[in-house]
Amino acid sequence: FARCLAELLAMNVTKDNFHQAAAEIEALLPNAAFVAFDEEMTGISIAGETTSMEDLPSQRYAKMRKVASRYSIIQFGLAIFLEKPTANDAPEGSEKYEAHVYNFYTFPEAGSICMDASGIHFNSQHGMDWNKWMKEGVSYMQRDAANKLKEQLLPADVAKDKQETKGRMALTKDSDIKLTDDAIEALKSWLEDETKKEETEFEVIETNAYIRRFMHQTLAEDFSQLIVESRPTAKRGISKMVVLRLNETQKVEREAKLKSEKHFEYSRKVGFRKIFEAMAKAKKPIVGHAVMFDLLFALTHFEAPLPESYDEFKNVVQALFPTLLDTQFLAKSEPFKYAPQTKEDIEAGAEKKHRFGSMALGAIFKVFACEAEAKKRFGKGTVEVSFAPGHDRYGPDCNAFHEAGYDAYVTGYIFAHMQRQALSSELRASLNGHTTMWRSLYHFNVLGNDPLATSGLHIFVEGLRGKDEAFLKTATMELTLSPDEGHAALESKNVEVRWFDDNRAVVILQAAFKNTLVAKLGNSGDAFEASGLKFQLLDTWLASRGSNNGKAAPKKRSAECMAESDTVAVVVDAQEPAQKRART
Repeated sequence: FARCLAELLAMNVTKDNFHQAAAEIEALLPNAAFVAFDEEMTGISIAGETTSMEDLPSQRYAKMRKVASRYSIIQFGLAIFLEKPTANDAPEGSEKYEAHVYNFYTFPEAGSICMDASGIHFNSQHGMDWNKWMKEGVSYMQRDAANKLKEQLLPADVAKDKQETKGRMALTKDSDIKLTDDAIEALKSWLEDETKKEETEFEVIETNAYIRRFMHQTLAEDFSQLIVESRPTAKRGISKMVVLRLNETQKVEREAKLKSEKHFEYSRKVGFRKIFEAMAKAKKPIVGHAVMFDLLFALTHFEAPLPESYDEFKNVVQALFPTLLDTQFLAKSEPFKYAPQTKEDIEAGAEKKHRFGSMALGAIFKVFACEAEAKKRFGKGTVEVSFAPGHDRYGPDCNAFHEAGYDAYVTGYIFAHMQRQALSSELRASLNGHTTMWRSLYHFNVLGNDPLATSGLHIFVEGLRGKDEAFLKTATMELTLSPDEGHAALESKNVEVRWFDDNRAVVILQAAFKNTLVAKLGNSGDAFEASGLKFQLLDTWLASRGSNNGKAAPKKRSAECMAESDTVAVVVDAQEPAQKRART
């Protein structure tokens, strides 16, 4: 892949320029139209942890949760899109956005790092700078760790008061008593010495933590006008205790400096957690492409350990990001999946053509870029995206796919062409929170009930070992199912097949054939055999599975109810790659 040559600090964010970038992002977010993000990780699969077509969303979540909890984030790409006014003479339908793009290198503040060999090879092939990641990566931590650090570095006044009301220590060893008495007498002499009135600093004692604690209490009570500091030495566990004799102005200046230093240290250690908090606080539309893994990694590394319960996970997402959209899911959905039709095509009743040959990020980006260029050439209104000053590293000739910042920008560019319709009152509820679930009968909906990927009547079939899809379609046709009145007869081309393995599959028909199928099943709703195959409703088969690894099955609507009530028609891409890395 061709790489971009420029290395602008406003784009690549490391420890050196993190505070500058963080301040800029916090100022931009309140005015953002939407925010796109992407990540690169140290791994996205675990040996022996395989996905299956028969996975329910809760089961797939459990598998993906293990991956996100095991591996780390290498890069976090963030693209903030601001809507700008169009020119007075711009064609009708024109939109204009300005993109502020950041490519963060992120490295955990503490803990172990797990790296998968295939993931490392993949990122290396796409130009990952491992030295920059390890040496200059912005630190990050979870919410509880950040709160604990804040208590340590920036204790509240109440906490200080509680500490000061503890009982004073009493030393028992003669050597300890003599040591501390001598130190206090030396301090008194220094304070009383007129020749040293201009000195502001005095070393009281060099000792261990136990004696220092006693001295801190004694000095706080008996010499409250002095400021006490502990300074480390080369000896392990041994520190120097120093007192400062300052006037009121000097005390105020010192306090302000210390506070600033502690806030800076806190911000440095918390690192990207600060950006994540700002994103959640802004409550702007958050956009990703095949976003589930990115979301899981972000939550477990910047917020808290992912809950075991899928429902609890949904509650977390709803609280943090109430508007979450997936450009891959949108590209599979009405109205985006079909190529725009001309007025003549509509009047002639021309058949709609699918817009995208692939659901990969780069392929969708190319389609929208070409459409925008064509509209511009013919003087029609289109979406224009420009880079903010200093954020133009990803120019027209850039092809830096699999760099998180670039993928975030491309994701945002795609959404800029979709957002008017995707966020409309007519479509928002059916698109918000939905994200693709690879090789599955379902899609995730992190904000509600998980829909079936394809609408219609779902029939579970087994006994297929040694038989092919043509045989299955023929056997389904020989069931001689009759449609409801007003619907066309069943044709082989309208029989969709989703394979579980070489012995089991799901056949998808129009919902209009349900009544005759139920009649064949009888009142019991049990399976029946035909052509050597066993047929039953998918709902019946799911219910027969009983429990999910010993846990109660998740609450769900029936397959038919979900399919019929969903307004979004989705086409499953059988060639869609299994792993996040293949999205582009």
